[in-house]
Amino acid sequence: MCSEGIHESIGERQNSAESLDKLAAQRLLYRKVNKVELSRLGLLFLVVVVLFSGLAFGPATMGEHVGLGGALAVVLFWIVDQLCLVPLAQRIKEEAATIQQDFDCYVLDIPWPKHLGIPQPIHDRTKRLAAEASSKGVRQGELEDWYSPQKNPLNPVAEVLHCQRQNCDWDSNLRREWICCVRIVFGLIAIPIVVLAALTDIRFAELVLCIAAGIRLFAWQWNEQTAHRFARKRIEALHRYLSVPDDEICKLTSCDVRLVQTSIYEHRRTCPTIPDFYYKLRKKPFERRTRS
Repeated sequence: MCSEGIHESIGERQNSAESLDKLAAQRLLYRKVNKVELSRLGLLFLVVVVLFSGLAFGPATMGEHVGLGGALAVVLFWIVDQLCLVPLAQRIKEEAATIQQDFDCYVLDIPWPKHLGIPQPIHDRTKRLAAEASSKGVRQGELEDWYSPQKNPLNPVAEVLHCQRQNCDWDSNLRREWICCVRIVFGLIAIPIVVLAALTDIRFAELVLCIAAGIRLFAWQWNEQTAHRFARKRIEALHRYLSVPDDEICKLTSCDVRLVQTSIYEHRRTCPTIPDFYYKLRKKPFERRTRS
């Protein structure tokens, strides 16, 4: 970690073919996680459609059992979501986080955290994922200079901590913006529904359907917001730890670097994902800000 020329080695390693394969592989896996999350969101809206179809047509045309059918649909879709989609997304996300950890350990010259009991990604598996990513439009040229080469400290440990701080800063800002977007979208959906229900003379059965659909939407919004808020607080605490004054940076050691990297990995492994379209939308503005 303390070898001369680590400034050049970080720049060279992060743009090597091996590193770009790892980034392409983890990018592909995160796309797959996003597809699973979109499927979960699709099930949510399908539940809402089923429930509001009873509200739109009314018991007179759909029969008195529409409420029971809607309730059964809610239970069925919840079972599919919790027993199938949630574990699948978690498995893919953990593999993506592990490959990204492998990238960081290689580029930043950090030993692999064997104490966590996590097997290091197999090279052939990473190569296959990278080839699949290339066939699906993930261009490795877009993954170059993962860590901004500007403003890097000359002290070897300080430079690695600087790169880790970039990771935390990017993640924190992205989640803060995404939480705001979720709140806005939820408001745009919920407010018209509440107004429509208030202006409509609805029966008790229809009111039950409306409440059930509203609760399901609110539960998704609450869980999404809460998960990202906790993840953001965790990564912001790590960012504050890394944002030490220049005269104190020399007190930090390679042991601190390893502990920080372990915390970053645990955060990636457990935190909720950001939709791929939003990640792409905010990536270039963030890169311009860090390099200005």
